[in-house]
Amino acid sequence: MMDDQHNANNNAELIMFVDDNAALLSGMGQLLKLEGYKVVLAEDGVEALRKLNAAQTLPHLIISDIAMPNMDGFQLAREIRSRRDWASIQFLFLTAFDQPEYMDRAYESDPEAYLVKPFDEKHLLRLIRSRLRRREEWLQHIKVQQDMITSAKQDLATMVSHELRTPLVSMNIVTDMLSADIDNMDGDQVRDLLDMMQGGSVRLTRLVEQMVMYVQLRSGALTDSLRGFFRPRLVSDAIMGAIKNAQQFDYRQRGIPVEQISHDLDVWINCDLNSLRHAIAEIILNAMAFSKPAQTVLIQQTVRDGYVQISVCDQGPGIDPDDIENVFNPFYQVNRAKMEQQGIGIGLTLAKEIIEAHDGKLTLQSQVGQGTEVVIALPVYPMTEA
Repeated sequence: MMDDQHNANNNAELIMFVDDNAALLSGMGQLLKLEGYKVVLAEDGVEALRKLNAAQTLPHLIISDIAMPNMDGFQLAREIRSRRDWASIQFLFLTAFDQPEYMDRAYESDPEAYLVKPFDEKHLLRLIRSRLRRREEWLQHIKVQQDMITSAKQDLATMVSHELRTPLVSMNIVTDMLSADIDNMDGDQVRDLLDMMQGGSVRLTRLVEQMVMYVQLRSGALTDSLRGFFRPRLVSDAIMGAIKNAQQFDYRQRGIPVEQISHDLDVWINCDLNSLRHAIAEIILNAMAFSKPAQTVLIQQTVRDGYVQISVCDQGPGIDPDDIENVFNPFYQVNRAKMEQQGIGIGLTLAKEIIEAHDGKLTLQSQVGQGTEVVIALPVYPMTEA
């Protein structure tokens, strides 16, 4: 059995070469070593797995023959892919088999992972460099994802400590009061306490939904998660559901009136109805938060140039031009102290991301003292009948 060959450079990338041809195994070991790589050799898939399990450092790339005794290259690749802790290892088939059935099986995983013998050394080395670059890109992508998830966790910790306690405290107070003195309360007192508890429950539910979506957003999984639930839906269903959700989310129950005007009825869009309702509800609720009890939030629906436009207008104080560019940033709140806003400041952030996941656009215009208009534009889905 051949000994492992290692390059003296400890920072060199490590390649495992697996082949039952002793001459090729030795020659490839020398070639890779001359190119500056560290090398581990194995005569078949069984030996390769044994060395992988015993290794302190995993190879960056495995180059393997297909037809080998004990365990062929395809079996070896399956074993490696079954191990999550080996996911970073790149794979390259090097074989004399050029029959379509073998090439098809190799191409299923990667069309660039198959090289037929006899091969050109320069071509092989180019493929090796390409595979190693791909590994670095993959690891960088994973790092970015992990950093985003870590950041999301930190943000969530802030949310939990600051926002979740308020509804929980109010619900616990109600529970304690009912438990201690319900026999001495009349019906109106009980109903008032239950209304208080329901308000806390609604607020808590919304916060949890926001957190789930925010984690998906920060981890990069929001768009893929939503697209799996896309179905043709009437846009009016999304708007009506959003109005209902916004009124439920308005736990302060200020009774801000919402008026809907639809210029184009029976317009279809391809969407995840639940998330789209949530996005539009966040925008409506934001408009309600900046409105006085006598002011109406107006929602208009029109179709233009293949897009259905949903306009949400309030008559509130408007947004200062210096603040407009920040309103879609997470945790940013416009004049929180003066407006006595509540929440965690990610409603508009989530709304924008959800709309864009539906291939739509979200724009905002505002004038101080005159109010704010948010316009959602979503592509119309060509439906002729329900």
